[in-house]
Amino acid sequence: MKKQSLFFNISYWCKLEVQHCIDMMHVEKNICDSIIGTLLNVKGKTKDRVKARQDLVDMVICSELHPQSIRRRTYLPLAYHTLSRKEKKMFCQCLRSVKVPQGYSSNISSLVSMQALKLVGLKSHDCHVLMQQLLPVAIRAILPPSVRGILTHLCMFFNAICKKVIDLRVLDDIENEAIRLL
Repeated sequence: MKKQSLFFNISYWCKLEVQHCIDMMHVEKNICDSIIGTLLNVKGKTKDRVKARQDLVDMVICSELHPQSIRRRTYLPLAYHTLSRKEKKMFCQCLRSVKVPQGYSSNISSLVSMQALKLVGLKSHDCHVLMQQLLPVAIRAILPPSVRGILTHLCMFFNAICKKVIDLRVLDDIENEAIRLL
């Protein structure tokens, strides 16, 4: 027997005309939370963990990022996206200084914790605005060009697919440029 989604237990689920629609705002929020958590190395939110690094060992790629065991401890070498404390401060300060028109989004500056150097209480719409408008600006001076380029193109992708009319040529251009950067 194939695994069946728990959604089929919901009484109205089988009556929906389209059961496989994806809520882009929630996808965008999940990806935004992962990116912010990984960039700021927020404990419990980062995706750069020992298991992820062990996957690099299993795939025999990026040997400079493989975990290193020294006296019963495992160390993770710094990755390209790892921000120093100074860079985290610059990132948070950039987001803290953002002023947006009333009604555009919540006050992003109130969500930035300068003591903990992280963003707290992000809602779906905040992540939407971050991913499409603010993240490329906040990372422009602190990340290496290759990482910055990939994240910028990811933001451009979300921007393109959230429009009322999707231009497939724009998506192709974004994809080709992102592949070139890899």
